[in-house]
Amino acid sequence: MKDKLISANALYVKGEYEEAAKLYLELAWAGDLDAMFNMGYLHQFGIGTELNLEKAADFYAVAMYLEGGDAAYNLAVMTMNGLGIKRDIAKAIRTMEISANAGCPEAQLYLATACSMGYAGNPVCSNICRIPFHRAESRYDYAALGGNINEEERDAIEEERCRAVIESPIDALRWLEIAAANKDENDVYGETVRDAKYMLGLFQIEGIGCRINRKRGEALIRQAALEGSENAQKYLLLASKK
Repeated sequence: MKDKLISANALYVKGEYEEAAKLYLELAWAGDLDAMFNMGYLHQFGIGTELNLEKAADFYAVAMYLEGGDAAYNLAVMTMNGLGIKRDIAKAIRTMEISANAGCPEAQLYLATACSMGYAGNPVCSNICRIPFHRAESRYDYAALGGNINEEERDAIEEERCRAVIESPIDALRWLEIAAANKDENDVYGETVRDAKYMLGLFQIEGIGCRINRKRGEALIRQAALEGSENAQKYLLLASKK
């Protein structure tokens, strides 16, 4: 099945989306979790097959325990926004935790941010693609998704977002430590790991969830800046002008 998956990925990269979708579907029915994830992605955005959010959510749900946590991440975002599945923000957070525990840096950084604020906002990365490798994307305009929601529903959703996560600097710190420790030799995680190091540095400097440790905090921020974190670079630039 691995050879067929490589072939399907090659078809996708060449822009032969319909042929790729046929091969992914064949592999999915044979039980290949990577192919199930990819079918979820194709249905989610109508690439090479019909746009069908319900089918996308179903494929992600079956592949939820796929190595790396990517399927759980996408399903969590869909559940949080009621895309192809009933909106349930508390359930979305539980699914995001499955993703984070499976090793998804985007989920780990999301949970760190949510725990630091005590609020389950929408993640910066709206979805993850695995074709041909892991990469975070931002395909959704969250404001547009909420355009048809009336004021009463919007207020109820905001209350649910506040209830879904307990503010906990200690938990935020724990998730940051995990996210920052991810190895990213091929730079597939983009800004995620670098920003985790930057945020972890700020936590150390300010003593959020831990004792103040300026030396470690500054070292983390310098490392993040050297690796390309724009936030860390801006921080160091401002610090140099003081």
